[in-house]
Amino acid sequence: MLIGATRWTYRQSRIAAVVLAIALLMPAIGALQMREPWTVLPAVTVLGGADDARVPLVRAAVDYWNPTFAEIGSPFRLGAVTVIAGAVPVEQLQGLSNAVLSGSRVFAMPQALEAAPGNIVVALSDGDFISFAVRWPERQKALVAIKSERAYPLRLPNVARNVIAHEMGHALGLGHNSDPAMLMCGRPASCRPDKFMSSDEHFFPLTSDERARLLALYPPGG
Repeated sequence: MLIGATRWTYRQSRIAAVVLAIALLMPAIGALQMREPWTVLPAVTVLGGADDARVPLVRAAVDYWNPTFAEIGSPFRLGAVTVIAGAVPVEQLQGLSNAVLSGSRVFAMPQALEAAPGNIVVALSDGDFISFAVRWPERQKALVAIKSERAYPLRLPNVARNVIAHEMGHALGLGHNSDPAMLMCGRPASCRPDKFMSSDEHFFPLTSDERARLLALYPPGG
């Protein structure tokens, strides 16, 4: 009985070790999903109402990223912005937001996203969740989901435009940094989107390391 119990305990410990290893790897798997380079020049589709006040901010974010690529010497560009009516159900966005925040790999693509044209689909939602970005590299598709502009902190001045640009930065392959003066600051650092608040409309900058990473992802002649 002692030998059998020992073998069973050993088997349990091995299973527990495998489960723990998988759990520890999940954030890395989720990060890898986001950090692969695009192999096409992605068109941007806004899913929402044409009169949504955030639509001009999506266009402004594209106008932030494309000159950034030009400045670093990369030929990569975001394509034209198209606005179409539609929405991803709020409960799906909330579930995806929780999955992204936990570092889990997201396999299922929402039906509304599958039906939407373009590569980077920006869903302007009326729901309350933590805005996020998620990619399906093998499908050449990404979702940038932006919470209601009526919810804190997006109702603060200058915040929504930077949140949109920040999440698009994730879709392009950038992670978080810990500098609250920079666009890509975020978890696990304490900086939050309300750090973007300002009476002046402007985008926060990238770090030199982030610019170098973008050039490595999208090099000249690449």
